[in-house]
Amino acid sequence: MGIIQNNIFGAIRGSMGNLVFYQLNGKTVIRQKPGPRQKPASERQLYQQEAFRIGQKFVTPLREALNFTLKKKKGGFGSGVNRALSWVIRNAIVNENKKPILYPEKVKVTKGWLLGPENLMAERVSSFKIILNWSPNAWQGSGREEDRLFVIVYSPESKKVHTIYEGNYRKSGSQLVELPWTDPEIGKVYIYVSFYSQNGYVREFSDSVCLGTL
Repeated sequence: MGIIQNNIFGAIRGSMGNLVFYQLNGKTVIRQKPGPRQKPASERQLYQQEAFRIGQKFVTPLREALNFTLKKKKGGFGSGVNRALSWVIRNAIVNENKKPILYPEKVKVTKGWLLGPENLMAERVSSFKIILNWSPNAWQGSGREEDRLFVIVYSPESKKVHTIYEGNYRKSGSQLVELPWTDPEIGKVYIYVSFYSQNGYVREFSDSVCLGTL
């Protein structure tokens, strides 16, 4: 927007080319004409917008947990939330009858080259306690005894999240998860598990494994 301070031609109103002239507080103001309205969104664009909305809704409650998985990039760190959202949209949302459907069991909360859990199983030993068991596969490939377990327990329906950031070592073979909730959300929680190694501020993860609902 421009303003003409001294107008020897008097008040100017109207338009010229792509410019509009009008008076505001005794001054002549110039602004550009608004462009033509955009075309209505295509079917594909509407699908992508809805897929993004669904993916963002799923990962937003996991923000704190996912940012623990920050990945070192040139000049800084990449957001764990953004990486997870990208994966969800590309791999965990399926086009069914032209509608985006999210499958939480397809979600990866971590991605990496580290050796993942082997023979991983989960069992509720009480309403608020879950035991995780796995085969101690240290020294297979990139696995090491001192790798730590990372666990996210998530109920998308209620948005409840419980995270274990520094779980037991790979060599231990088991991890007790105690839910701090007032409702155990039985049959509604998804469990995501991976291992990570720590080197200074940088953590290297394995691909996460989803154990489905419990």
